This record gives sequence, structure tokens and C-alpha cells, in this order.
Amino acid sequence: MQYKPAGQLLNVFRPEEIQSVAAALTKLKDAPCILDASNTGGQLHAYTNGFCTTDLIYPFIKKKVLDRLETVFDRPISLVHGMLLKAKNPWKIHTDYVKGDANPDIGILIPLNELPIDTHTVIFNESCTDTFGQTYMSNNTKLINNAVDLHDTLMSHETIERLEYVSLLDAFKWHPGSVIYWDRKLLHASDNFLKNNVTEKNALVLFTHTV
Repeated sequence: MQYKPAGQLLNVFRPEEIQSVAAALTKLKDAPCILDASNTGGQLHAYTNGFCTTDLIYPFIKKKVLDRLETVFDRPISLVHGMLLKAKNPWKIHTDYVKGDANPDIGILIPLNELPIDTHTVIFNESCTDTFGQTYMSNNTKLINNAVDLHDTLMSHETIERLEYVSLLDAFKWHPGSVIYWDRKLLHASDNFLKNNVTEKNALVLFTHTV
């Protein structure tokens, strides 16, 4: 299968398969993620309960998830790091390029909601291999055709200035059973799901590399 730098595949997993994966992931130890404690006072941002290929859960994930993804993508999927994401607050613009591996490939997000919820993963056209807020914005100019129009909708949790540096590739809604993927160089974010009365959203997130 030839695929774009980012996209979404629908109906990859059945509801009972999502239930099985979600149940297995609950056994992972909670790993609280607190961002920018100076501004939030230590507010919990998300749980990012991680695992790698040497952990006990990996054979289950390989059989139930990665083997299916290899069939769908028609190529090997080599895991660097996976996690159960339990998001309490929306992620701002960032890159997943730097994860300690030599050959970053794609990020994969599998929503664990069994019913539709009003939230999206927002992918931008721009690539970043370091940090967005510090390095990227310092070394790049603002775009004429930018993503500022998203400030009143999907990206109300971001600043107008930061949205001036990116342009929208696409926004993928969290459809049950779907798979959202992106090149790990691409800048991306979550939407402001709190604005849509979604208080928490859960997903299996996988970061892969080429070998």
C-alpha cells in the first residue's frame, strides 16, 4: 500500500478487538505527564503509560495490533515505544521525531473509544526534527497561508502566533476502529476536546522506526 505522509484508515479493528486491547492496556502502570508546571501549578496533563518490545504486554500487542497493521500497511512495523494515552488536556503543536531512535518512521494512533466522540488529531504540513516552540519558530518565518483560522475552532487552546507558523494538512476525527498515522517529522496536535465536553480520551499510540 502506498500512503500519504499522514492519513486515516477506517474499520481496521472490530469493537470487540478494541475492548480486548483496552482491557490489556489497563494493566500498565500509570505514568502521569505534567507539562509546564510553572503555568499550571502542576496540573495533570495526561497519563502516558508506556511499554517497549521487552515488556510483558508486547507479545499481545504484536499479535493483536502490529500484525494487523503490517497487513494493512503492507510492510513491516517496527516498534520503538508504545503507550496507553489517557489525555486530560489537549496537546499543543509538537513533533514526535525525537524518541531516542536512529531512524524515525511513523506515529500511529488507535482510538480506544467504542462510541463516536467529537475530537480530532490535527496534522500540519510542516516538518520538525527538534522542538517547535524553541528551535522551529526561531529558524522559520511565519506563513502567509497559515492555520490561524483554526484558532476559533479546533485549535482554540493554541496561540495565534504559533498557528502562524503552520498550515493544515488534515484533521482526523477519532472514529472507533480506525487508525490515524503520520510521519514522525510532521508537526501535529490534538484539538481542544475540552471545548466539546470531552473530559478524557484514550488511545493506543505507537512510535515506529525503520530497521
